[in-house]
Amino acid sequence: MHTLCAVLGVLTIAFSAGSSAAAHGLQQDSTTEQRRRIAEQAKVLSSLDRLKLTIQNVTLSTFPEIGLVVECDGDCSVLDTLPPSTLHVMENGVKRPVTRIHKIDVKERVPVDFMFVLDVTGTMQPYINGVRNNIEMFVQNLSKRGIDYQLGLVLYSDVVEAIYEPTDSIGKFLGWMTKIQAFGGFDEKENALQALYDASRARFRPAANRVAVLVSDAGFHQVGERGSGRTRFNTESITQHLSEQKMRVFCIVPANLKPYQRIAEGTRGTIFDLNQSFSKILDLYSQRLTNLYTIFYKSDSKVRSDSINVALMDERKRELVKQIIPIVEIGRKIIIENLLFPVASSVLPDSVEELEVLYEFMKSRPSVIVRIEGHTDNTGSPKQNKALSLLRAEAVRAYMLKKGVEPK
Repeated sequence: MHTLCAVLGVLTIAFSAGSSAAAHGLQQDSTTEQRRRIAEQAKVLSSLDRLKLTIQNVTLSTFPEIGLVVECDGDCSVLDTLPPSTLHVMENGVKRPVTRIHKIDVKERVPVDFMFVLDVTGTMQPYINGVRNNIEMFVQNLSKRGIDYQLGLVLYSDVVEAIYEPTDSIGKFLGWMTKIQAFGGFDEKENALQALYDASRARFRPAANRVAVLVSDAGFHQVGERGSGRTRFNTESITQHLSEQKMRVFCIVPANLKPYQRIAEGTRGTIFDLNQSFSKILDLYSQRLTNLYTIFYKSDSKVRSDSINVALMDERKRELVKQIIPIVEIGRKIIIENLLFPVASSVLPDSVEELEVLYEFMKSRPSVIVRIEGHTDNTGSPKQNKALSLLRAEAVRAYMLKKGVEPK
């Protein structure tokens, strides 16, 4: 009996010790997992610290969900796996949760209008040739990466020599480039600021991002200086003007010309060293330009202002990027994706939530004129679908007229 009790006692003690060890092991596992998560979070936050984000555009295709199209510079792979809850948006001072983060692929065409601003004085001919010889590869890379581009051109010396409006024809652009013969350039400075101003006044597409690519080996004249070049701008005033025009400036210049850096940084652009090969410069630039993500957040159910002031924040309330974004803009397209008709029908119910949002939008802006477009799936013949698209657009128009929108 005593033996049995002793054995039982040993077994009991052994079992208790085993339970304690198991509990200790579980606690260690839990602590290890917690440390791993903390380390992983710290790594994510550290990666965010090194990112430079620029808001390129805004998409309203799933309104009232708003998508901020951001360009990423740095190790952007962190955005591929970043939980949306890590970020939030301050919209006009109100906190909004980020709902999803989407990497833009080549099927989602991002419109960008480029103005190449070229110094055409005597020493620039090799660099002009560099642009001309690499521009085809540049636009091919842009197309492969989902950029819907147009190219324009400003040529300058001490004065602005020529302005060519943006075109989607690479052949036409190369035709302009082939005619350029560098000349003159006997002083140390040229009229880059006036050339940038003229570039900012080009006929850009309404919804396109605006980019100036300036190439020069010389400094620039500023207001009040003596010499051949005349301009009413200095570094600060041209930077402010270009920023107001939402035009980014990428400068390909000698590394020692520091004033260009102030213009580039002040317009969310950057500097490239003129002494690098043009093929490398344009490839690096196209890579940066196409690291694009859409960060979606849920806005108010109704748009109350013509623009929104948004700031993208991380968990530590650190501001990653901030910008005022116009919502009411000529050429801006709002796609109401959830407005679906029955198959082969153009009949709407008496109340449609998505159209109520559109009605509130138009009621608050009686001067805004909206064009309505209808669409169908690929069922049926092209002729039938065209007629059905028109009937659906007319149904939406009738709905808005019934609500009291003026039939302009």
